[in-house]
Amino acid sequence: MRAEGAAAQEKLSSLRSLKADLRRSHAQLGGQIQSRFEQHAELAQKADQLCCEIDLASAEESKLQAEDDDHRRTTADMESELRRLDQDLAQAEEEERIGQQLVLQAESDWNASRLARQRAEDRLDSLRREIRQDFGLADMEEAVGLAYQPPLPLHALVAQLPVVHDLPAGLRDDVRETRARVRRLSNVNPEAPQEYEEVANRYNFLQNQSDDLENAARDLLCIVSELDSRMESDLRRTFDAVSKEFVGFFRLLLQGGTAQLTVTDPADILNTGVEIHARLPGKRTQNLELLSGGERSLTACALVFSILRVSPTPFCVLDEVDATLDEANVDRLRTAMDLLRERTQFIVITHNRRTLETANSIYGITMGDDGISRAIGLRLEQDTSLTVIEEMVEPLTAVAI
Repeated sequence: MRAEGAAAQEKLSSLRSLKADLRRSHAQLGGQIQSRFEQHAELAQKADQLCCEIDLASAEESKLQAEDDDHRRTTADMESELRRLDQDLAQAEEEERIGQQLVLQAESDWNASRLARQRAEDRLDSLRREIRQDFGLADMEEAVGLAYQPPLPLHALVAQLPVVHDLPAGLRDDVRETRARVRRLSNVNPEAPQEYEEVANRYNFLQNQSDDLENAARDLLCIVSELDSRMESDLRRTFDAVSKEFVGFFRLLLQGGTAQLTVTDPADILNTGVEIHARLPGKRTQNLELLSGGERSLTACALVFSILRVSPTPFCVLDEVDATLDEANVDRLRTAMDLLRERTQFIVITHNRRTLETANSIYGITMGDDGISRAIGLRLEQDTSLTVIEEMVEPLTAVAI
């Protein structure tokens, strides 16, 4: 009995120990289950957050796609307009070339007709001299009149006249002279009237041609004069506008001072040169040769920017204009370009990091370990930090703004 009781007691202790172990395992499993529930809830929250971010990214992607489509359409319209302008320019150049050819042809025809007219006049004078020498007539028209003069019906009157046997001495001389003239007239060239008529017709034809060419030359000279007048007026108006804008850009880039554009020959505005008079802050007015390299560069940029303000172009290439400028001057140069970048795209060749900061796209050439040069392009966002830009463009040498 005692042995059975001890065995039962030992079994009970073992069961109690097993129960305690089971309770501890249950508690541990409960904690793990609770932790798993918390992890599941956290993962569900992260999944919801990721879904929201995916939705936002999808919306942003749709927006960017729409903007890209708009940019593509705008680019296509601009390219179409550029092609149309190129065609108009080519057509205008072709019309100018044709007009110049017409002017040259008209001048050549006019010179040829004038020469032909002179030859016809010389030929006519020669024929007149031959007629005077051969026939003794005072004028060719008189010879033609005599050649074509029909005989008068005087036979009946002559028959009724009395016969005169003795003539006075003076009358005999007149008869002798008249007979001599008749003998000279008997050698008249019967083709002379026809030749005269042909020469006269040819002369009249050449005279008409000469008159037409002279009229055409006068019309062309009037057109050229009108074009010169219009070009002079447009040039004066453009020069005044550029001169006004030049003062503003000069003061912006050089922090004050005054500048002036003048023509070297006001009487000939179409062929005149342009002089720049600049006075920097605190200095007297001086020529460009006396300015420093940076001052000359900024003055030249002011002139270019003033022209772009008056007559914008699709793009403008600037080749290391900031090479001699410090950071403050580069910042003012960037400010000036920002005033014009809405209507003109700037392509700037530079090594200056301050200029790179304002770029939308950067292009450059780098050489790899294989010794082959490669072109690299980088499109920058507006909020890209300077540090990132410096790390990514270290080997680049060109920037497009």
